Amino acid sequence: MRIRSLFIAGGLLAAGTLAPLATAAPAQAAAMSDICGGVIGGQFCLYYNSGQKGGGTGTRSNVANWDNYNNTGLPMNFADWGLGTNGVGQKVKNNAASWANSADRAGVSYYNSNYAGSYDVGNPNSIGQLVNTYNNNASFRWR
Repeated sequence: MRIRSLFIAGGLLAAGTLAPLATAAPAQAAAMSDICGGVIGGQFCLYYNSGQKGGGTGTRSNVANWDNYNNTGLPMNFADWGLGTNGVGQKVKNNAASWANSADRAGVSYYNSNYAGSYDVGNPNSIGQLVNTYNNNASFRWR
């Protein structure tokens, strides 16, 4: 009986020791989402939800109109980056709530197409909420 108690106690101790490791993975995944869904360097990313959640998209180039991404005639849509399915498949234009900037220069989200109107500035290597262009983001340009 004593040996059985030792095994049970040892199992509980191991479970208690390993529990923090099991919970560390989601925290690390959240940290990776801070830099554009785990893509390292040079992108400005927009997210469908606040707090860098939901569908996401990123760009390394200026975007004069999210509805005509890179002059293809097609809108850019939010993709599933594993941060929640809200907004996946929705157009990026006028649907973004937060941003992450993994570049070493500032990025600017504009209210209107062709870099006009109110704007939000995303400082280098940081994250934030859209305020002036919350759900009214039409274009993006590097500063």
